[in-house]
Parts: sequence; structure tokens; C-alpha cells
Amino acid sequence: MNAIREGNQIRVYDAFRIKESIKEIDGRFYDADDKAWVVPYSPDTAALLRLLGVSLSGELCSEMQQERAADEAPIFQMPIKAAPYQHQIRAYNYALRTFGIGGAE
Repeated sequence: MNAIREGNQIRVYDAFRIKESIKEIDGRFYDADDKAWVVPYSPDTAALLRLLGVSLSGELCSEMQQERAADEAPIFQMPIKAAPYQHQIRAYNYALRTFGIGGAE
């Protein structure tokens, strides 16, 4: 299973084993001519595909790393006393964006 990015889409090849998981992604479709699943591009979708065992192209991996680096500071101050870990800050920012509080995703 491998994936490449084409514009605003990710094409996933040889994904028979994970096709049921891909069917859960909004906006996905199967391109029968190319024999690939096509899903909308987002850093979250790329991370999900990686968790499912898909080998991401070098371009997708570098974009995921750039997205993580850009998301190192909380959008708003976190309501906690301890210093948060980076994964906590990313989750906090993701939750804010999901509810429309922290700007566009």
C-alpha cells in the first residue's frame, strides 16, 4: 500500500486490506481506471493513512512534519497549570479548529 499526493487529493494504491477504513473517510471515491482510492488531502487524512499502514510518499511525509512544526504553540492559552507536551498542544489546537474557534484548518 502506498500513497501519493496529487493537488488536493491523496491517491492510495493496493489498499484492498484497508478499503473498509477508507470508506469511512468523507469525500473518498474509487478511481477504477487508476485502481486507486482517492481521498481529500489534509494532514489528518495523511496521518490516518499512515496509521493504517500506508507508505506515504516523501512529499506527504515532509508536509506532515512541516504541519507539526507550525502547530507548536497553543492558539489560545491552555487552561492548565502544567507545561503541556507537544501532542497535547496539537490535540488542543485541533479541537479548537474543529469547533470553529481557532481559525481555519
